Amino acid sequence: MADKFDSDTQEKIETLIYNPGLQDSGDLEAATATITATVEATGTGNADYSKSLTLAKPDDARLAVKRIAARLAVTIDSFDTATHLYCRVYVDVQDADHRLFDEDWDSIGAKLDAENVGSGTVFDLLSDGAAHTFYFFFWVDQANNAVISLVQLWEAVGSSNISGYGVVCLALTHTGLMTFGAFIKRQGTGSSNLYAMNPSGGFSESAAVRTASVTHNTSLKADGLYLVKDETSIRFVNSSVLTDLWTLDITIRLRGVQ
Repeated sequence: MADKFDSDTQEKIETLIYNPGLQDSGDLEAATATITATVEATGTGNADYSKSLTLAKPDDARLAVKRIAARLAVTIDSFDTATHLYCRVYVDVQDADHRLFDEDWDSIGAKLDAENVGSGTVFDLLSDGAAHTFYFFFWVDQANNAVISLVQLWEAVGSSNISGYGVVCLALTHTGLMTFGAFIKRQGTGSSNLYAMNPSGGFSESAAVRTASVTHNTSLKADGLYLVKDETSIRFVNSSVLTDLWTLDITIRLRGVQ
């Protein structure tokens, strides 16, 4: 008996492009600032600094953002009698649910911190494709002051503080053939590895579709077609510097049936 084929079944080839970029507040302190407050100010209108940034969201529902990362840099030039400088950064609203950073520094010099943001109020805000305002509050532990000369924040679709299996940054829902290429950007100094895992899960549960060691301004060319089913996760793993922020612009090519 001859094989039968559905004459209405056709192969469909698609390209998904997502370029959210690395969003940068720039240095919000043009010179130096002397921090004299001994309690956190109340109200976003009383923030020491503020900046509106926007992360684009994917325009195809099959590509979902799973993780956003943010990196904060502050330079403390000096303390007077004060021995601690405190900093909190909020997104849109000054309350615990909208808090992105909560810092306590007790020495002078360059300070760095990075956060992975997922599944919660701040993530929901930063992943909706709209503009959101970051509010920066500084105060010291006792009378007199601290002097600062740099306040800067970066945000991106990506990850930071990466160890073990890393965290899923993007997830693609597709059954069929896929390949992808990416342009990797890093705010920091280290190196990492980029993995695509199908099905989405830990290394013991998935097969690596694409793996590569990456540094800043790494281009990964799409090479080969891979058979995938359901959800494929894209993640950074094993960052050599925990305060680095990693992000990617990505082009995905899909083949399936329609």
